[in-house]
Amino acid sequence: MFTSTKRKFIFSLFLLMLFSAASASLFAETFRVAKCHVINLKEETDFSDSQKLGLNDALAIYIPEERLFLEGIEIKMEIPEDMAMWRDCCGAYIYDSIRPAPTSQQIDYSGSKIFFGVVPGKLSWILQIPLTKNAQFKTNQYTKTIEQIPSAKGNFVFLRLQQIMKGVPEEVMNSKINFTVRPILSDKGLLKIKLDVPQLEEQQAQSEENNITIFIDNEVCPAEDSEKGVLLASGIHNVNVISENYRTEVRKVRIDPAKKMELAITLKSIEPTVIITAPEGATVFLDDEKFEALGKEVVITEGDHKISCGIGDYQIVRSLSVTKGRSYKVNLTVDLQISEDDE
Repeated sequence: MFTSTKRKFIFSLFLLMLFSAASASLFAETFRVAKCHVINLKEETDFSDSQKLGLNDALAIYIPEERLFLEGIEIKMEIPEDMAMWRDCCGAYIYDSIRPAPTSQQIDYSGSKIFFGVVPGKLSWILQIPLTKNAQFKTNQYTKTIEQIPSAKGNFVFLRLQQIMKGVPEEVMNSKINFTVRPILSDKGLLKIKLDVPQLEEQQAQSEENNITIFIDNEVCPAEDSEKGVLLASGIHNVNVISENYRTEVRKVRIDPAKKMELAITLKSIEPTVIITAPEGATVFLDDEKFEALGKEVVITEGDHKISCGIGDYQIVRSLSVTKGRSYKVNLTVDLQISEDDE
């Protein structure tokens, strides 16, 4: 036996189910279009694509699944003069939750309307559709930005044109509006930092990765983020790589809007190095030992060293004080100078 409380609960549940079904049917709309046009939007600064739509056509704009820079979609309508004179004869609708997925062969759809606007009596009209919460668009008297962000489920946005006035002349009914679609991209770019880390000596190899710190504009950037990519505002940025086992590397990078950039940095050991160059036939001694690696970068120990270079009877000796983390170049030059004395 059902108690009175149980009967009330079941009845309330039944009413709730009816209300949910009624709400779904109330907000979902089934309609047919004359033709569905399709544009595949690309996340590129110079991308644009155009389609001509009639009064009862639709436009499906497919957007990339991975959207690093895409903040919105700009749809520019070039309205024929005849149609502009018959103002308020056509409406533009944007739908969400469209079923089935739009194709150029499909004409029957259902979805939830999230925007309606009357196509104005102008020769040009621009719709801006945001895809992110923080999207900031430039607007003017020819531009309309919709307030609701489409869910873009299925990675597409769906727009429909529909005649909303009776008695429209046949020439207007046969008119076509040229739709040009462009991406609205953020003023940011992606920076990936690729570090080339040379092998350390065994006694230095402890926790080598933990001893490398990357700074971007004086802010620590975790290594995993730098490898995947960091979104940065367009402009010049400073990159510093600091380590106990390697030399500090400093770079300046320019980030362009909606572009990817990879910065490759090869780390160098903090062991000091020296390059000694001398003319052919010269004899070079480093700390009284003949130096055979002319023109090559070699590791040298810290402290004071003596370098002796000679060509025939010409001999020159210099001292070199070496510090950790520095590189040195030693070059022996022989110069012949000719001058003329004025009488």
